[in-house]
Amino acid sequence: MTILQNKKKQDINPLRENFFAQVSPEIAATFTKEQIEALQKGFPSREWNDHSIDLRISFPVSLISFYLVILAGEERRSKQRLQYEKNLYPLWTPGNIFFIMVFSFIIITGSFSTLVFFKSLVHAKRQAVFPTSIPWIENRNDCERANRDWKDNKCWDSQHSPYF
Repeated sequence: MTILQNKKKQDINPLRENFFAQVSPEIAATFTKEQIEALQKGFPSREWNDHSIDLRISFPVSLISFYLVILAGEERRSKQRLQYEKNLYPLWTPGNIFFIMVFSFIIITGSFSTLVFFKSLVHAKRQAVFPTSIPWIENRNDCERANRDWKDNKCWDSQHSPYF
């Protein structure tokens, strides 16, 4: 029976699995139960990997594949680890700057386009009144009695809506 078979399915940790997959079966067979437990404790528990937002997407583009990982949740790292990772993974690298610029451009242009679209809907409804002639009213008296304007020998309705 291998190390992986001894473990419960709900206790699967990718880091731990990767480590044990790289250990040759001959060496793994020599591990005692205490050694296996000590090695397993050396890896972070699965609960540390749980995030409120855990989005992982791969983008296969012709010969090159890209991936995007977005994680968000409660900060549980120590100040020492935060400082270490800040030095290890600086924010202002050329790739990060390019990504932030492109992402910001997409968000700004998308927001602007959405705003212009909704504004045009509101503006169109406000100016949705177009004067039109009323062909069935043929004289000035009938036109003025209907509270419309008589111009160019036609009765004009200045309150006409194309949605009527």
